[in-house]
Amino acid sequence: MDNIKTGVFIKELRKEKSMTQKELADLLHITDRAVSKWERGLCTPDISLLEPLAAALGVTVTEIISGERQKTEKYTDEIDLAVKNTITYSENEIIQKVKAVKKRMLAYMISAFLILLLLIPTLNGILGGNGFAWECIPAYYCAQNAAKAVQTYDEEAIQTYIGNSDGVFTALSGLKDQGVILREASAKFSRTRLEDMFLLVEVDFIVMYEEINYQFTCSGTYNNGQIEFMNIVNPSFGQDYPTWMLQLSDALSTYNPG
Repeated sequence: MDNIKTGVFIKELRKEKSMTQKELADLLHITDRAVSKWERGLCTPDISLLEPLAAALGVTVTEIISGERQKTEKYTDEIDLAVKNTITYSENEIIQKVKAVKKRMLAYMISAFLILLLLIPTLNGILGGNGFAWECIPAYYCAQNAAKAVQTYDEEAIQTYIGNSDGVFTALSGLKDQGVILREASAKFSRTRLEDMFLLVEVDFIVMYEEINYQFTCSGTYNNGQIEFMNIVNPSFGQDYPTWMLQLSDALSTYNPG
């Protein structure tokens, strides 16, 4: 297809029909800029538009492609039909290729996801602990639920996800009444690890007291489907801590080494 020749032909046919570029474009559900580009020879119509374009201009698809009216009888309706069939076949081929590409991409994405699913717990155990750590996955989710339970002061969830949790809800509620408010708590999967045959988790707490936010990291262990938290501060190091901070540490501490 000659861009210039076809473009001039389309322009002549459009004018014969007393149509503007926009009117032709509206018939084909495209923009008038596309029609303008055709007529200037900058590009040719998409293969899917040849048949509706020919119908709108009152010519055959063969004439659109050749860029001129056919002057002899040898270009019959059968030839034009063959051209249309060829266009339809080409369109179907494109559709099938696009579908094949999409299927391959989906297969690649699924494969990558499965590989990632296999590697993440393995790498987590190797980089953050001492070996393969599939168990880190339930430990992490339990730590997330425990963190949410503490943040929302949900007594039932505290008992469900935190081991040795007797008194935790009462202690946290009492601290809240004193103005010690747990604003945010979240576990980090990257810090959930298998170490010395213990499943260890870490939960970050943001606590507000007297309009000041404090951030703490609390370690814990995962056992029998529950998290047991350790002290967030250790006064044995010789550092003085505010009373409320020691109370919070005691309230969260549920770890039983025995």
